[in-house]
Amino acid sequence: MADFAAIKFQPNRPLLRELSADRLNTILTEIRRNKPKGERGITVRQDGTGTYIGLAASLSSSGGGGQQAPHPFQISSRKNPANENQYLVTVAPGTLNNLLPTNLFNGGSLRQFTIPADQLHYVILEANTNGTDQFLSCEIAVESSPPAAQDPTKFSLPTAPQFLLGVVYNASAYNTINDSLTLAGKQQFTTDKQPPAPAGQLPYEIWYVWG
Repeated sequence: MADFAAIKFQPNRPLLRELSADRLNTILTEIRRNKPKGERGITVRQDGTGTYIGLAASLSSSGGGGQQAPHPFQISSRKNPANENQYLVTVAPGTLNNLLPTNLFNGGSLRQFTIPADQLHYVILEANTNGTDQFLSCEIAVESSPPAAQDPTKFSLPTAPQFLLGVVYNASAYNTINDSLTLAGKQQFTTDKQPPAPAGQLPYEIWYVWG
């Protein structure tokens, strides 16, 4: 390959004395060979000031192609092909303290929850606990009413807490939680003991929720 950076033309001499047809063809071939080309969403623009290469914003930063996997508890909704007045809601697998919802699957497929058209519904994770330090089970519910707030319990934890995963309206689904849950007891508030505790005993009571 010719070193074109080393080529220098003699000043004050006609170019025709410096350039032959073979040399011009070789230069043109090398320019075409080294001209940048765009692929897979990469654009190339050249003007008198330089060459500009643009990367498409949709390209994955990891370099991988294809659709990304759904996140835990991702909610999807589509029209029921058998009933135009209904929608079918599915929830992607997710865990609560490593527990998978017991009703997440129907056979080998995700369970489809049916909701009526034009009505807002809440996707809820309903749990059961031992009241102290452990979740025993959980399941998915799709309801027309929002979940109940946790009632703090004194020196223990709620036994049937509910957690809002998201809301659905027709084919539109909005997640409020997009990852698996790892929860533990969380102090909500304290109250003074009534009547006051004797000397040497804890003077207040602690109320807890899952969080």
